[in-house]
This record gives sequence, C-alpha cells and structure tokens, in this order.
Amino acid sequence: MGTKTPSSKSVQEFNKWHWGMDPVQIVDVEDPDLPDELIECGRLAELRVHIPQVGTKGNPLRRKNSQISLSQTESERSHLTFDPNHPHERLYIVLPKDVMRKMKKTYYDMNPFEEQSLGSIAKFTGGRHGTEKDYPQISVKPVGICTAVVYATEKTGDGFSYYIHRLGEETGVRPCLCIDATGRLWLAGGAYTSPTAGITD
Repeated sequence: MGTKTPSSKSVQEFNKWHWGMDPVQIVDVEDPDLPDELIECGRLAELRVHIPQVGTKGNPLRRKNSQISLSQTESERSHLTFDPNHPHERLYIVLPKDVMRKMKKTYYDMNPFEEQSLGSIAKFTGGRHGTEKDYPQISVKPVGICTAVVYATEKTGDGFSYYIHRLGEETGVRPCLCIDATGRLWLAGGAYTSPTAGITD
C-alpha cells in the first residue's frame, strides 16, 4: 500500500504473514501522514475498545466495553496494515472516505475530550510504541483503549478466516485508539509487534 510498485522486502513480508500467499492487489493510498509502504494484515472488521464514559456529578468515570464494527461492505474496503520498515511493525488503519465520515460523526464530533498531539498520547500510553517523535504531527482526540482488533484475510491452509488479536495479553499495555478531524483512526502507543506469525503482545 502507498506505492504502485512494492519493494521486494514488502512482497516477502506479505508472503510470510499470509503463510506462503503472494499479494494479488496493490492499493495506492494518497495520504502524506502514512508510511510510504504498508502491508495488509487483512480487511478490518471490528475494533474492541474500552471507551471512558463521563459519569454524572458525584459518580466516578466508568469504562464501557464497546465494539466498533464495520458492515461487510465497509470491511471489504477497510484495511488493517503494518509498517514493515518500523522496528516494531507499527499498525495503521486505512479507511475509505465514507467510513471516515461515519467515524467522525460518532467518535470525533461527539467526543468530549480535547485534542492532543498523536505523539503525546502515544508517550502517555507507553509500551514499545510509546514514543513521540516518530508519529505524524497531527492532532487527535482519544477514543479509548483498544483491547482487540478483528480482521478477515486468507492464509495458506486456513482459507478465508476471521482473526482476533487481543492486545496487551501478556504485557497489559494496550494502545489508545484515536481519531483526527477527518475521521482517520490511529493506534497510539502499545507494546505489540507484528512479526510474520501475526500480531503479538
């Protein structure tokens, strides 16, 4: 993703990630805030998130377990990807414009939290990805703590399947799901990596 001619390294990484399958499609994504080349884990189906709920006066802040689910039509055009050139294979979410507009209405326009820099949220969240300077210089609002990602893809021997990766299972450090003013979703911080066997934490 991101270039019309993928590097041989990216083709090899895709092949390993999908257990011997070669890529059959290249998607050109015009977004200057994304890395030049991304590898698709699969089509994004769902994000599981602890979303803070502002309590009434005198009541503490609560967390609500929520699912951000995409319809089949939306999922077929939405991608969970990783950067093969990042030392910890950082995850990125690539959505079509109509899905971004939908996310903006619910998770940005109605979000009570103040904008912050993506890097500052990553630093506060911590983990391997808890750095500040290697994120795009953009402002976002936190949505909540991402506990799992669900994606659909085909891997050799498994056929077309849904995969659920729970984040922070071993380390307890989960990324913060964030959203910018255009409706792009970002994962900030977290202790996961995305090696050839899949997302691990």
